Amino acid sequence: MSRQFPKLRILAGILVLLSCFCAARAQERESENKLAASDQREIVLVLLADKFKASGAETIYISTANLTDELQKDFPRFKDKTVRLVSPEAAGKDSEICAYEFGKFEFIDKFVSVTFGNCRDGLAYDFIKDAAGWKSVSRVVIREIYY
Repeated sequence: MSRQFPKLRILAGILVLLSCFCAARAQERESENKLAASDQREIVLVLLADKFKASGAETIYISTANLTDELQKDFPRFKDKTVRLVSPEAAGKDSEICAYEFGKFEFIDKFVSVTFGNCRDGLAYDFIKDAAGWKSVSRVVIREIYY
């Protein structure tokens, strides 16, 4: 009986180490899938600058749906444009405001993908980060609505 006790202790130790390793990997994967607020802000700035650089619109309405409180508080500003953040309810289908809305920021391999559109059309954008910062690498039409 004295020989079985050390074997059980070794087996229990291995099981504890294995469960700790699995928990650490799960936590690492979860933290990898969260994009820092500063990275979200940079992606939003790149996307909006690209979308509205040639636009004649003076005011851009953006829904706060899917925008963190931190990002809303420090939302990117533009020189010649006024950005107004509106609640999802104020930007709904029955509203007079055709606000733009961001989807969730999602990791797909080495890319970050986010949808962006208004009540008429939308695109899915893919971004990649290099030494110079975040860059848009592709965009795909996700909806087109004609009135």
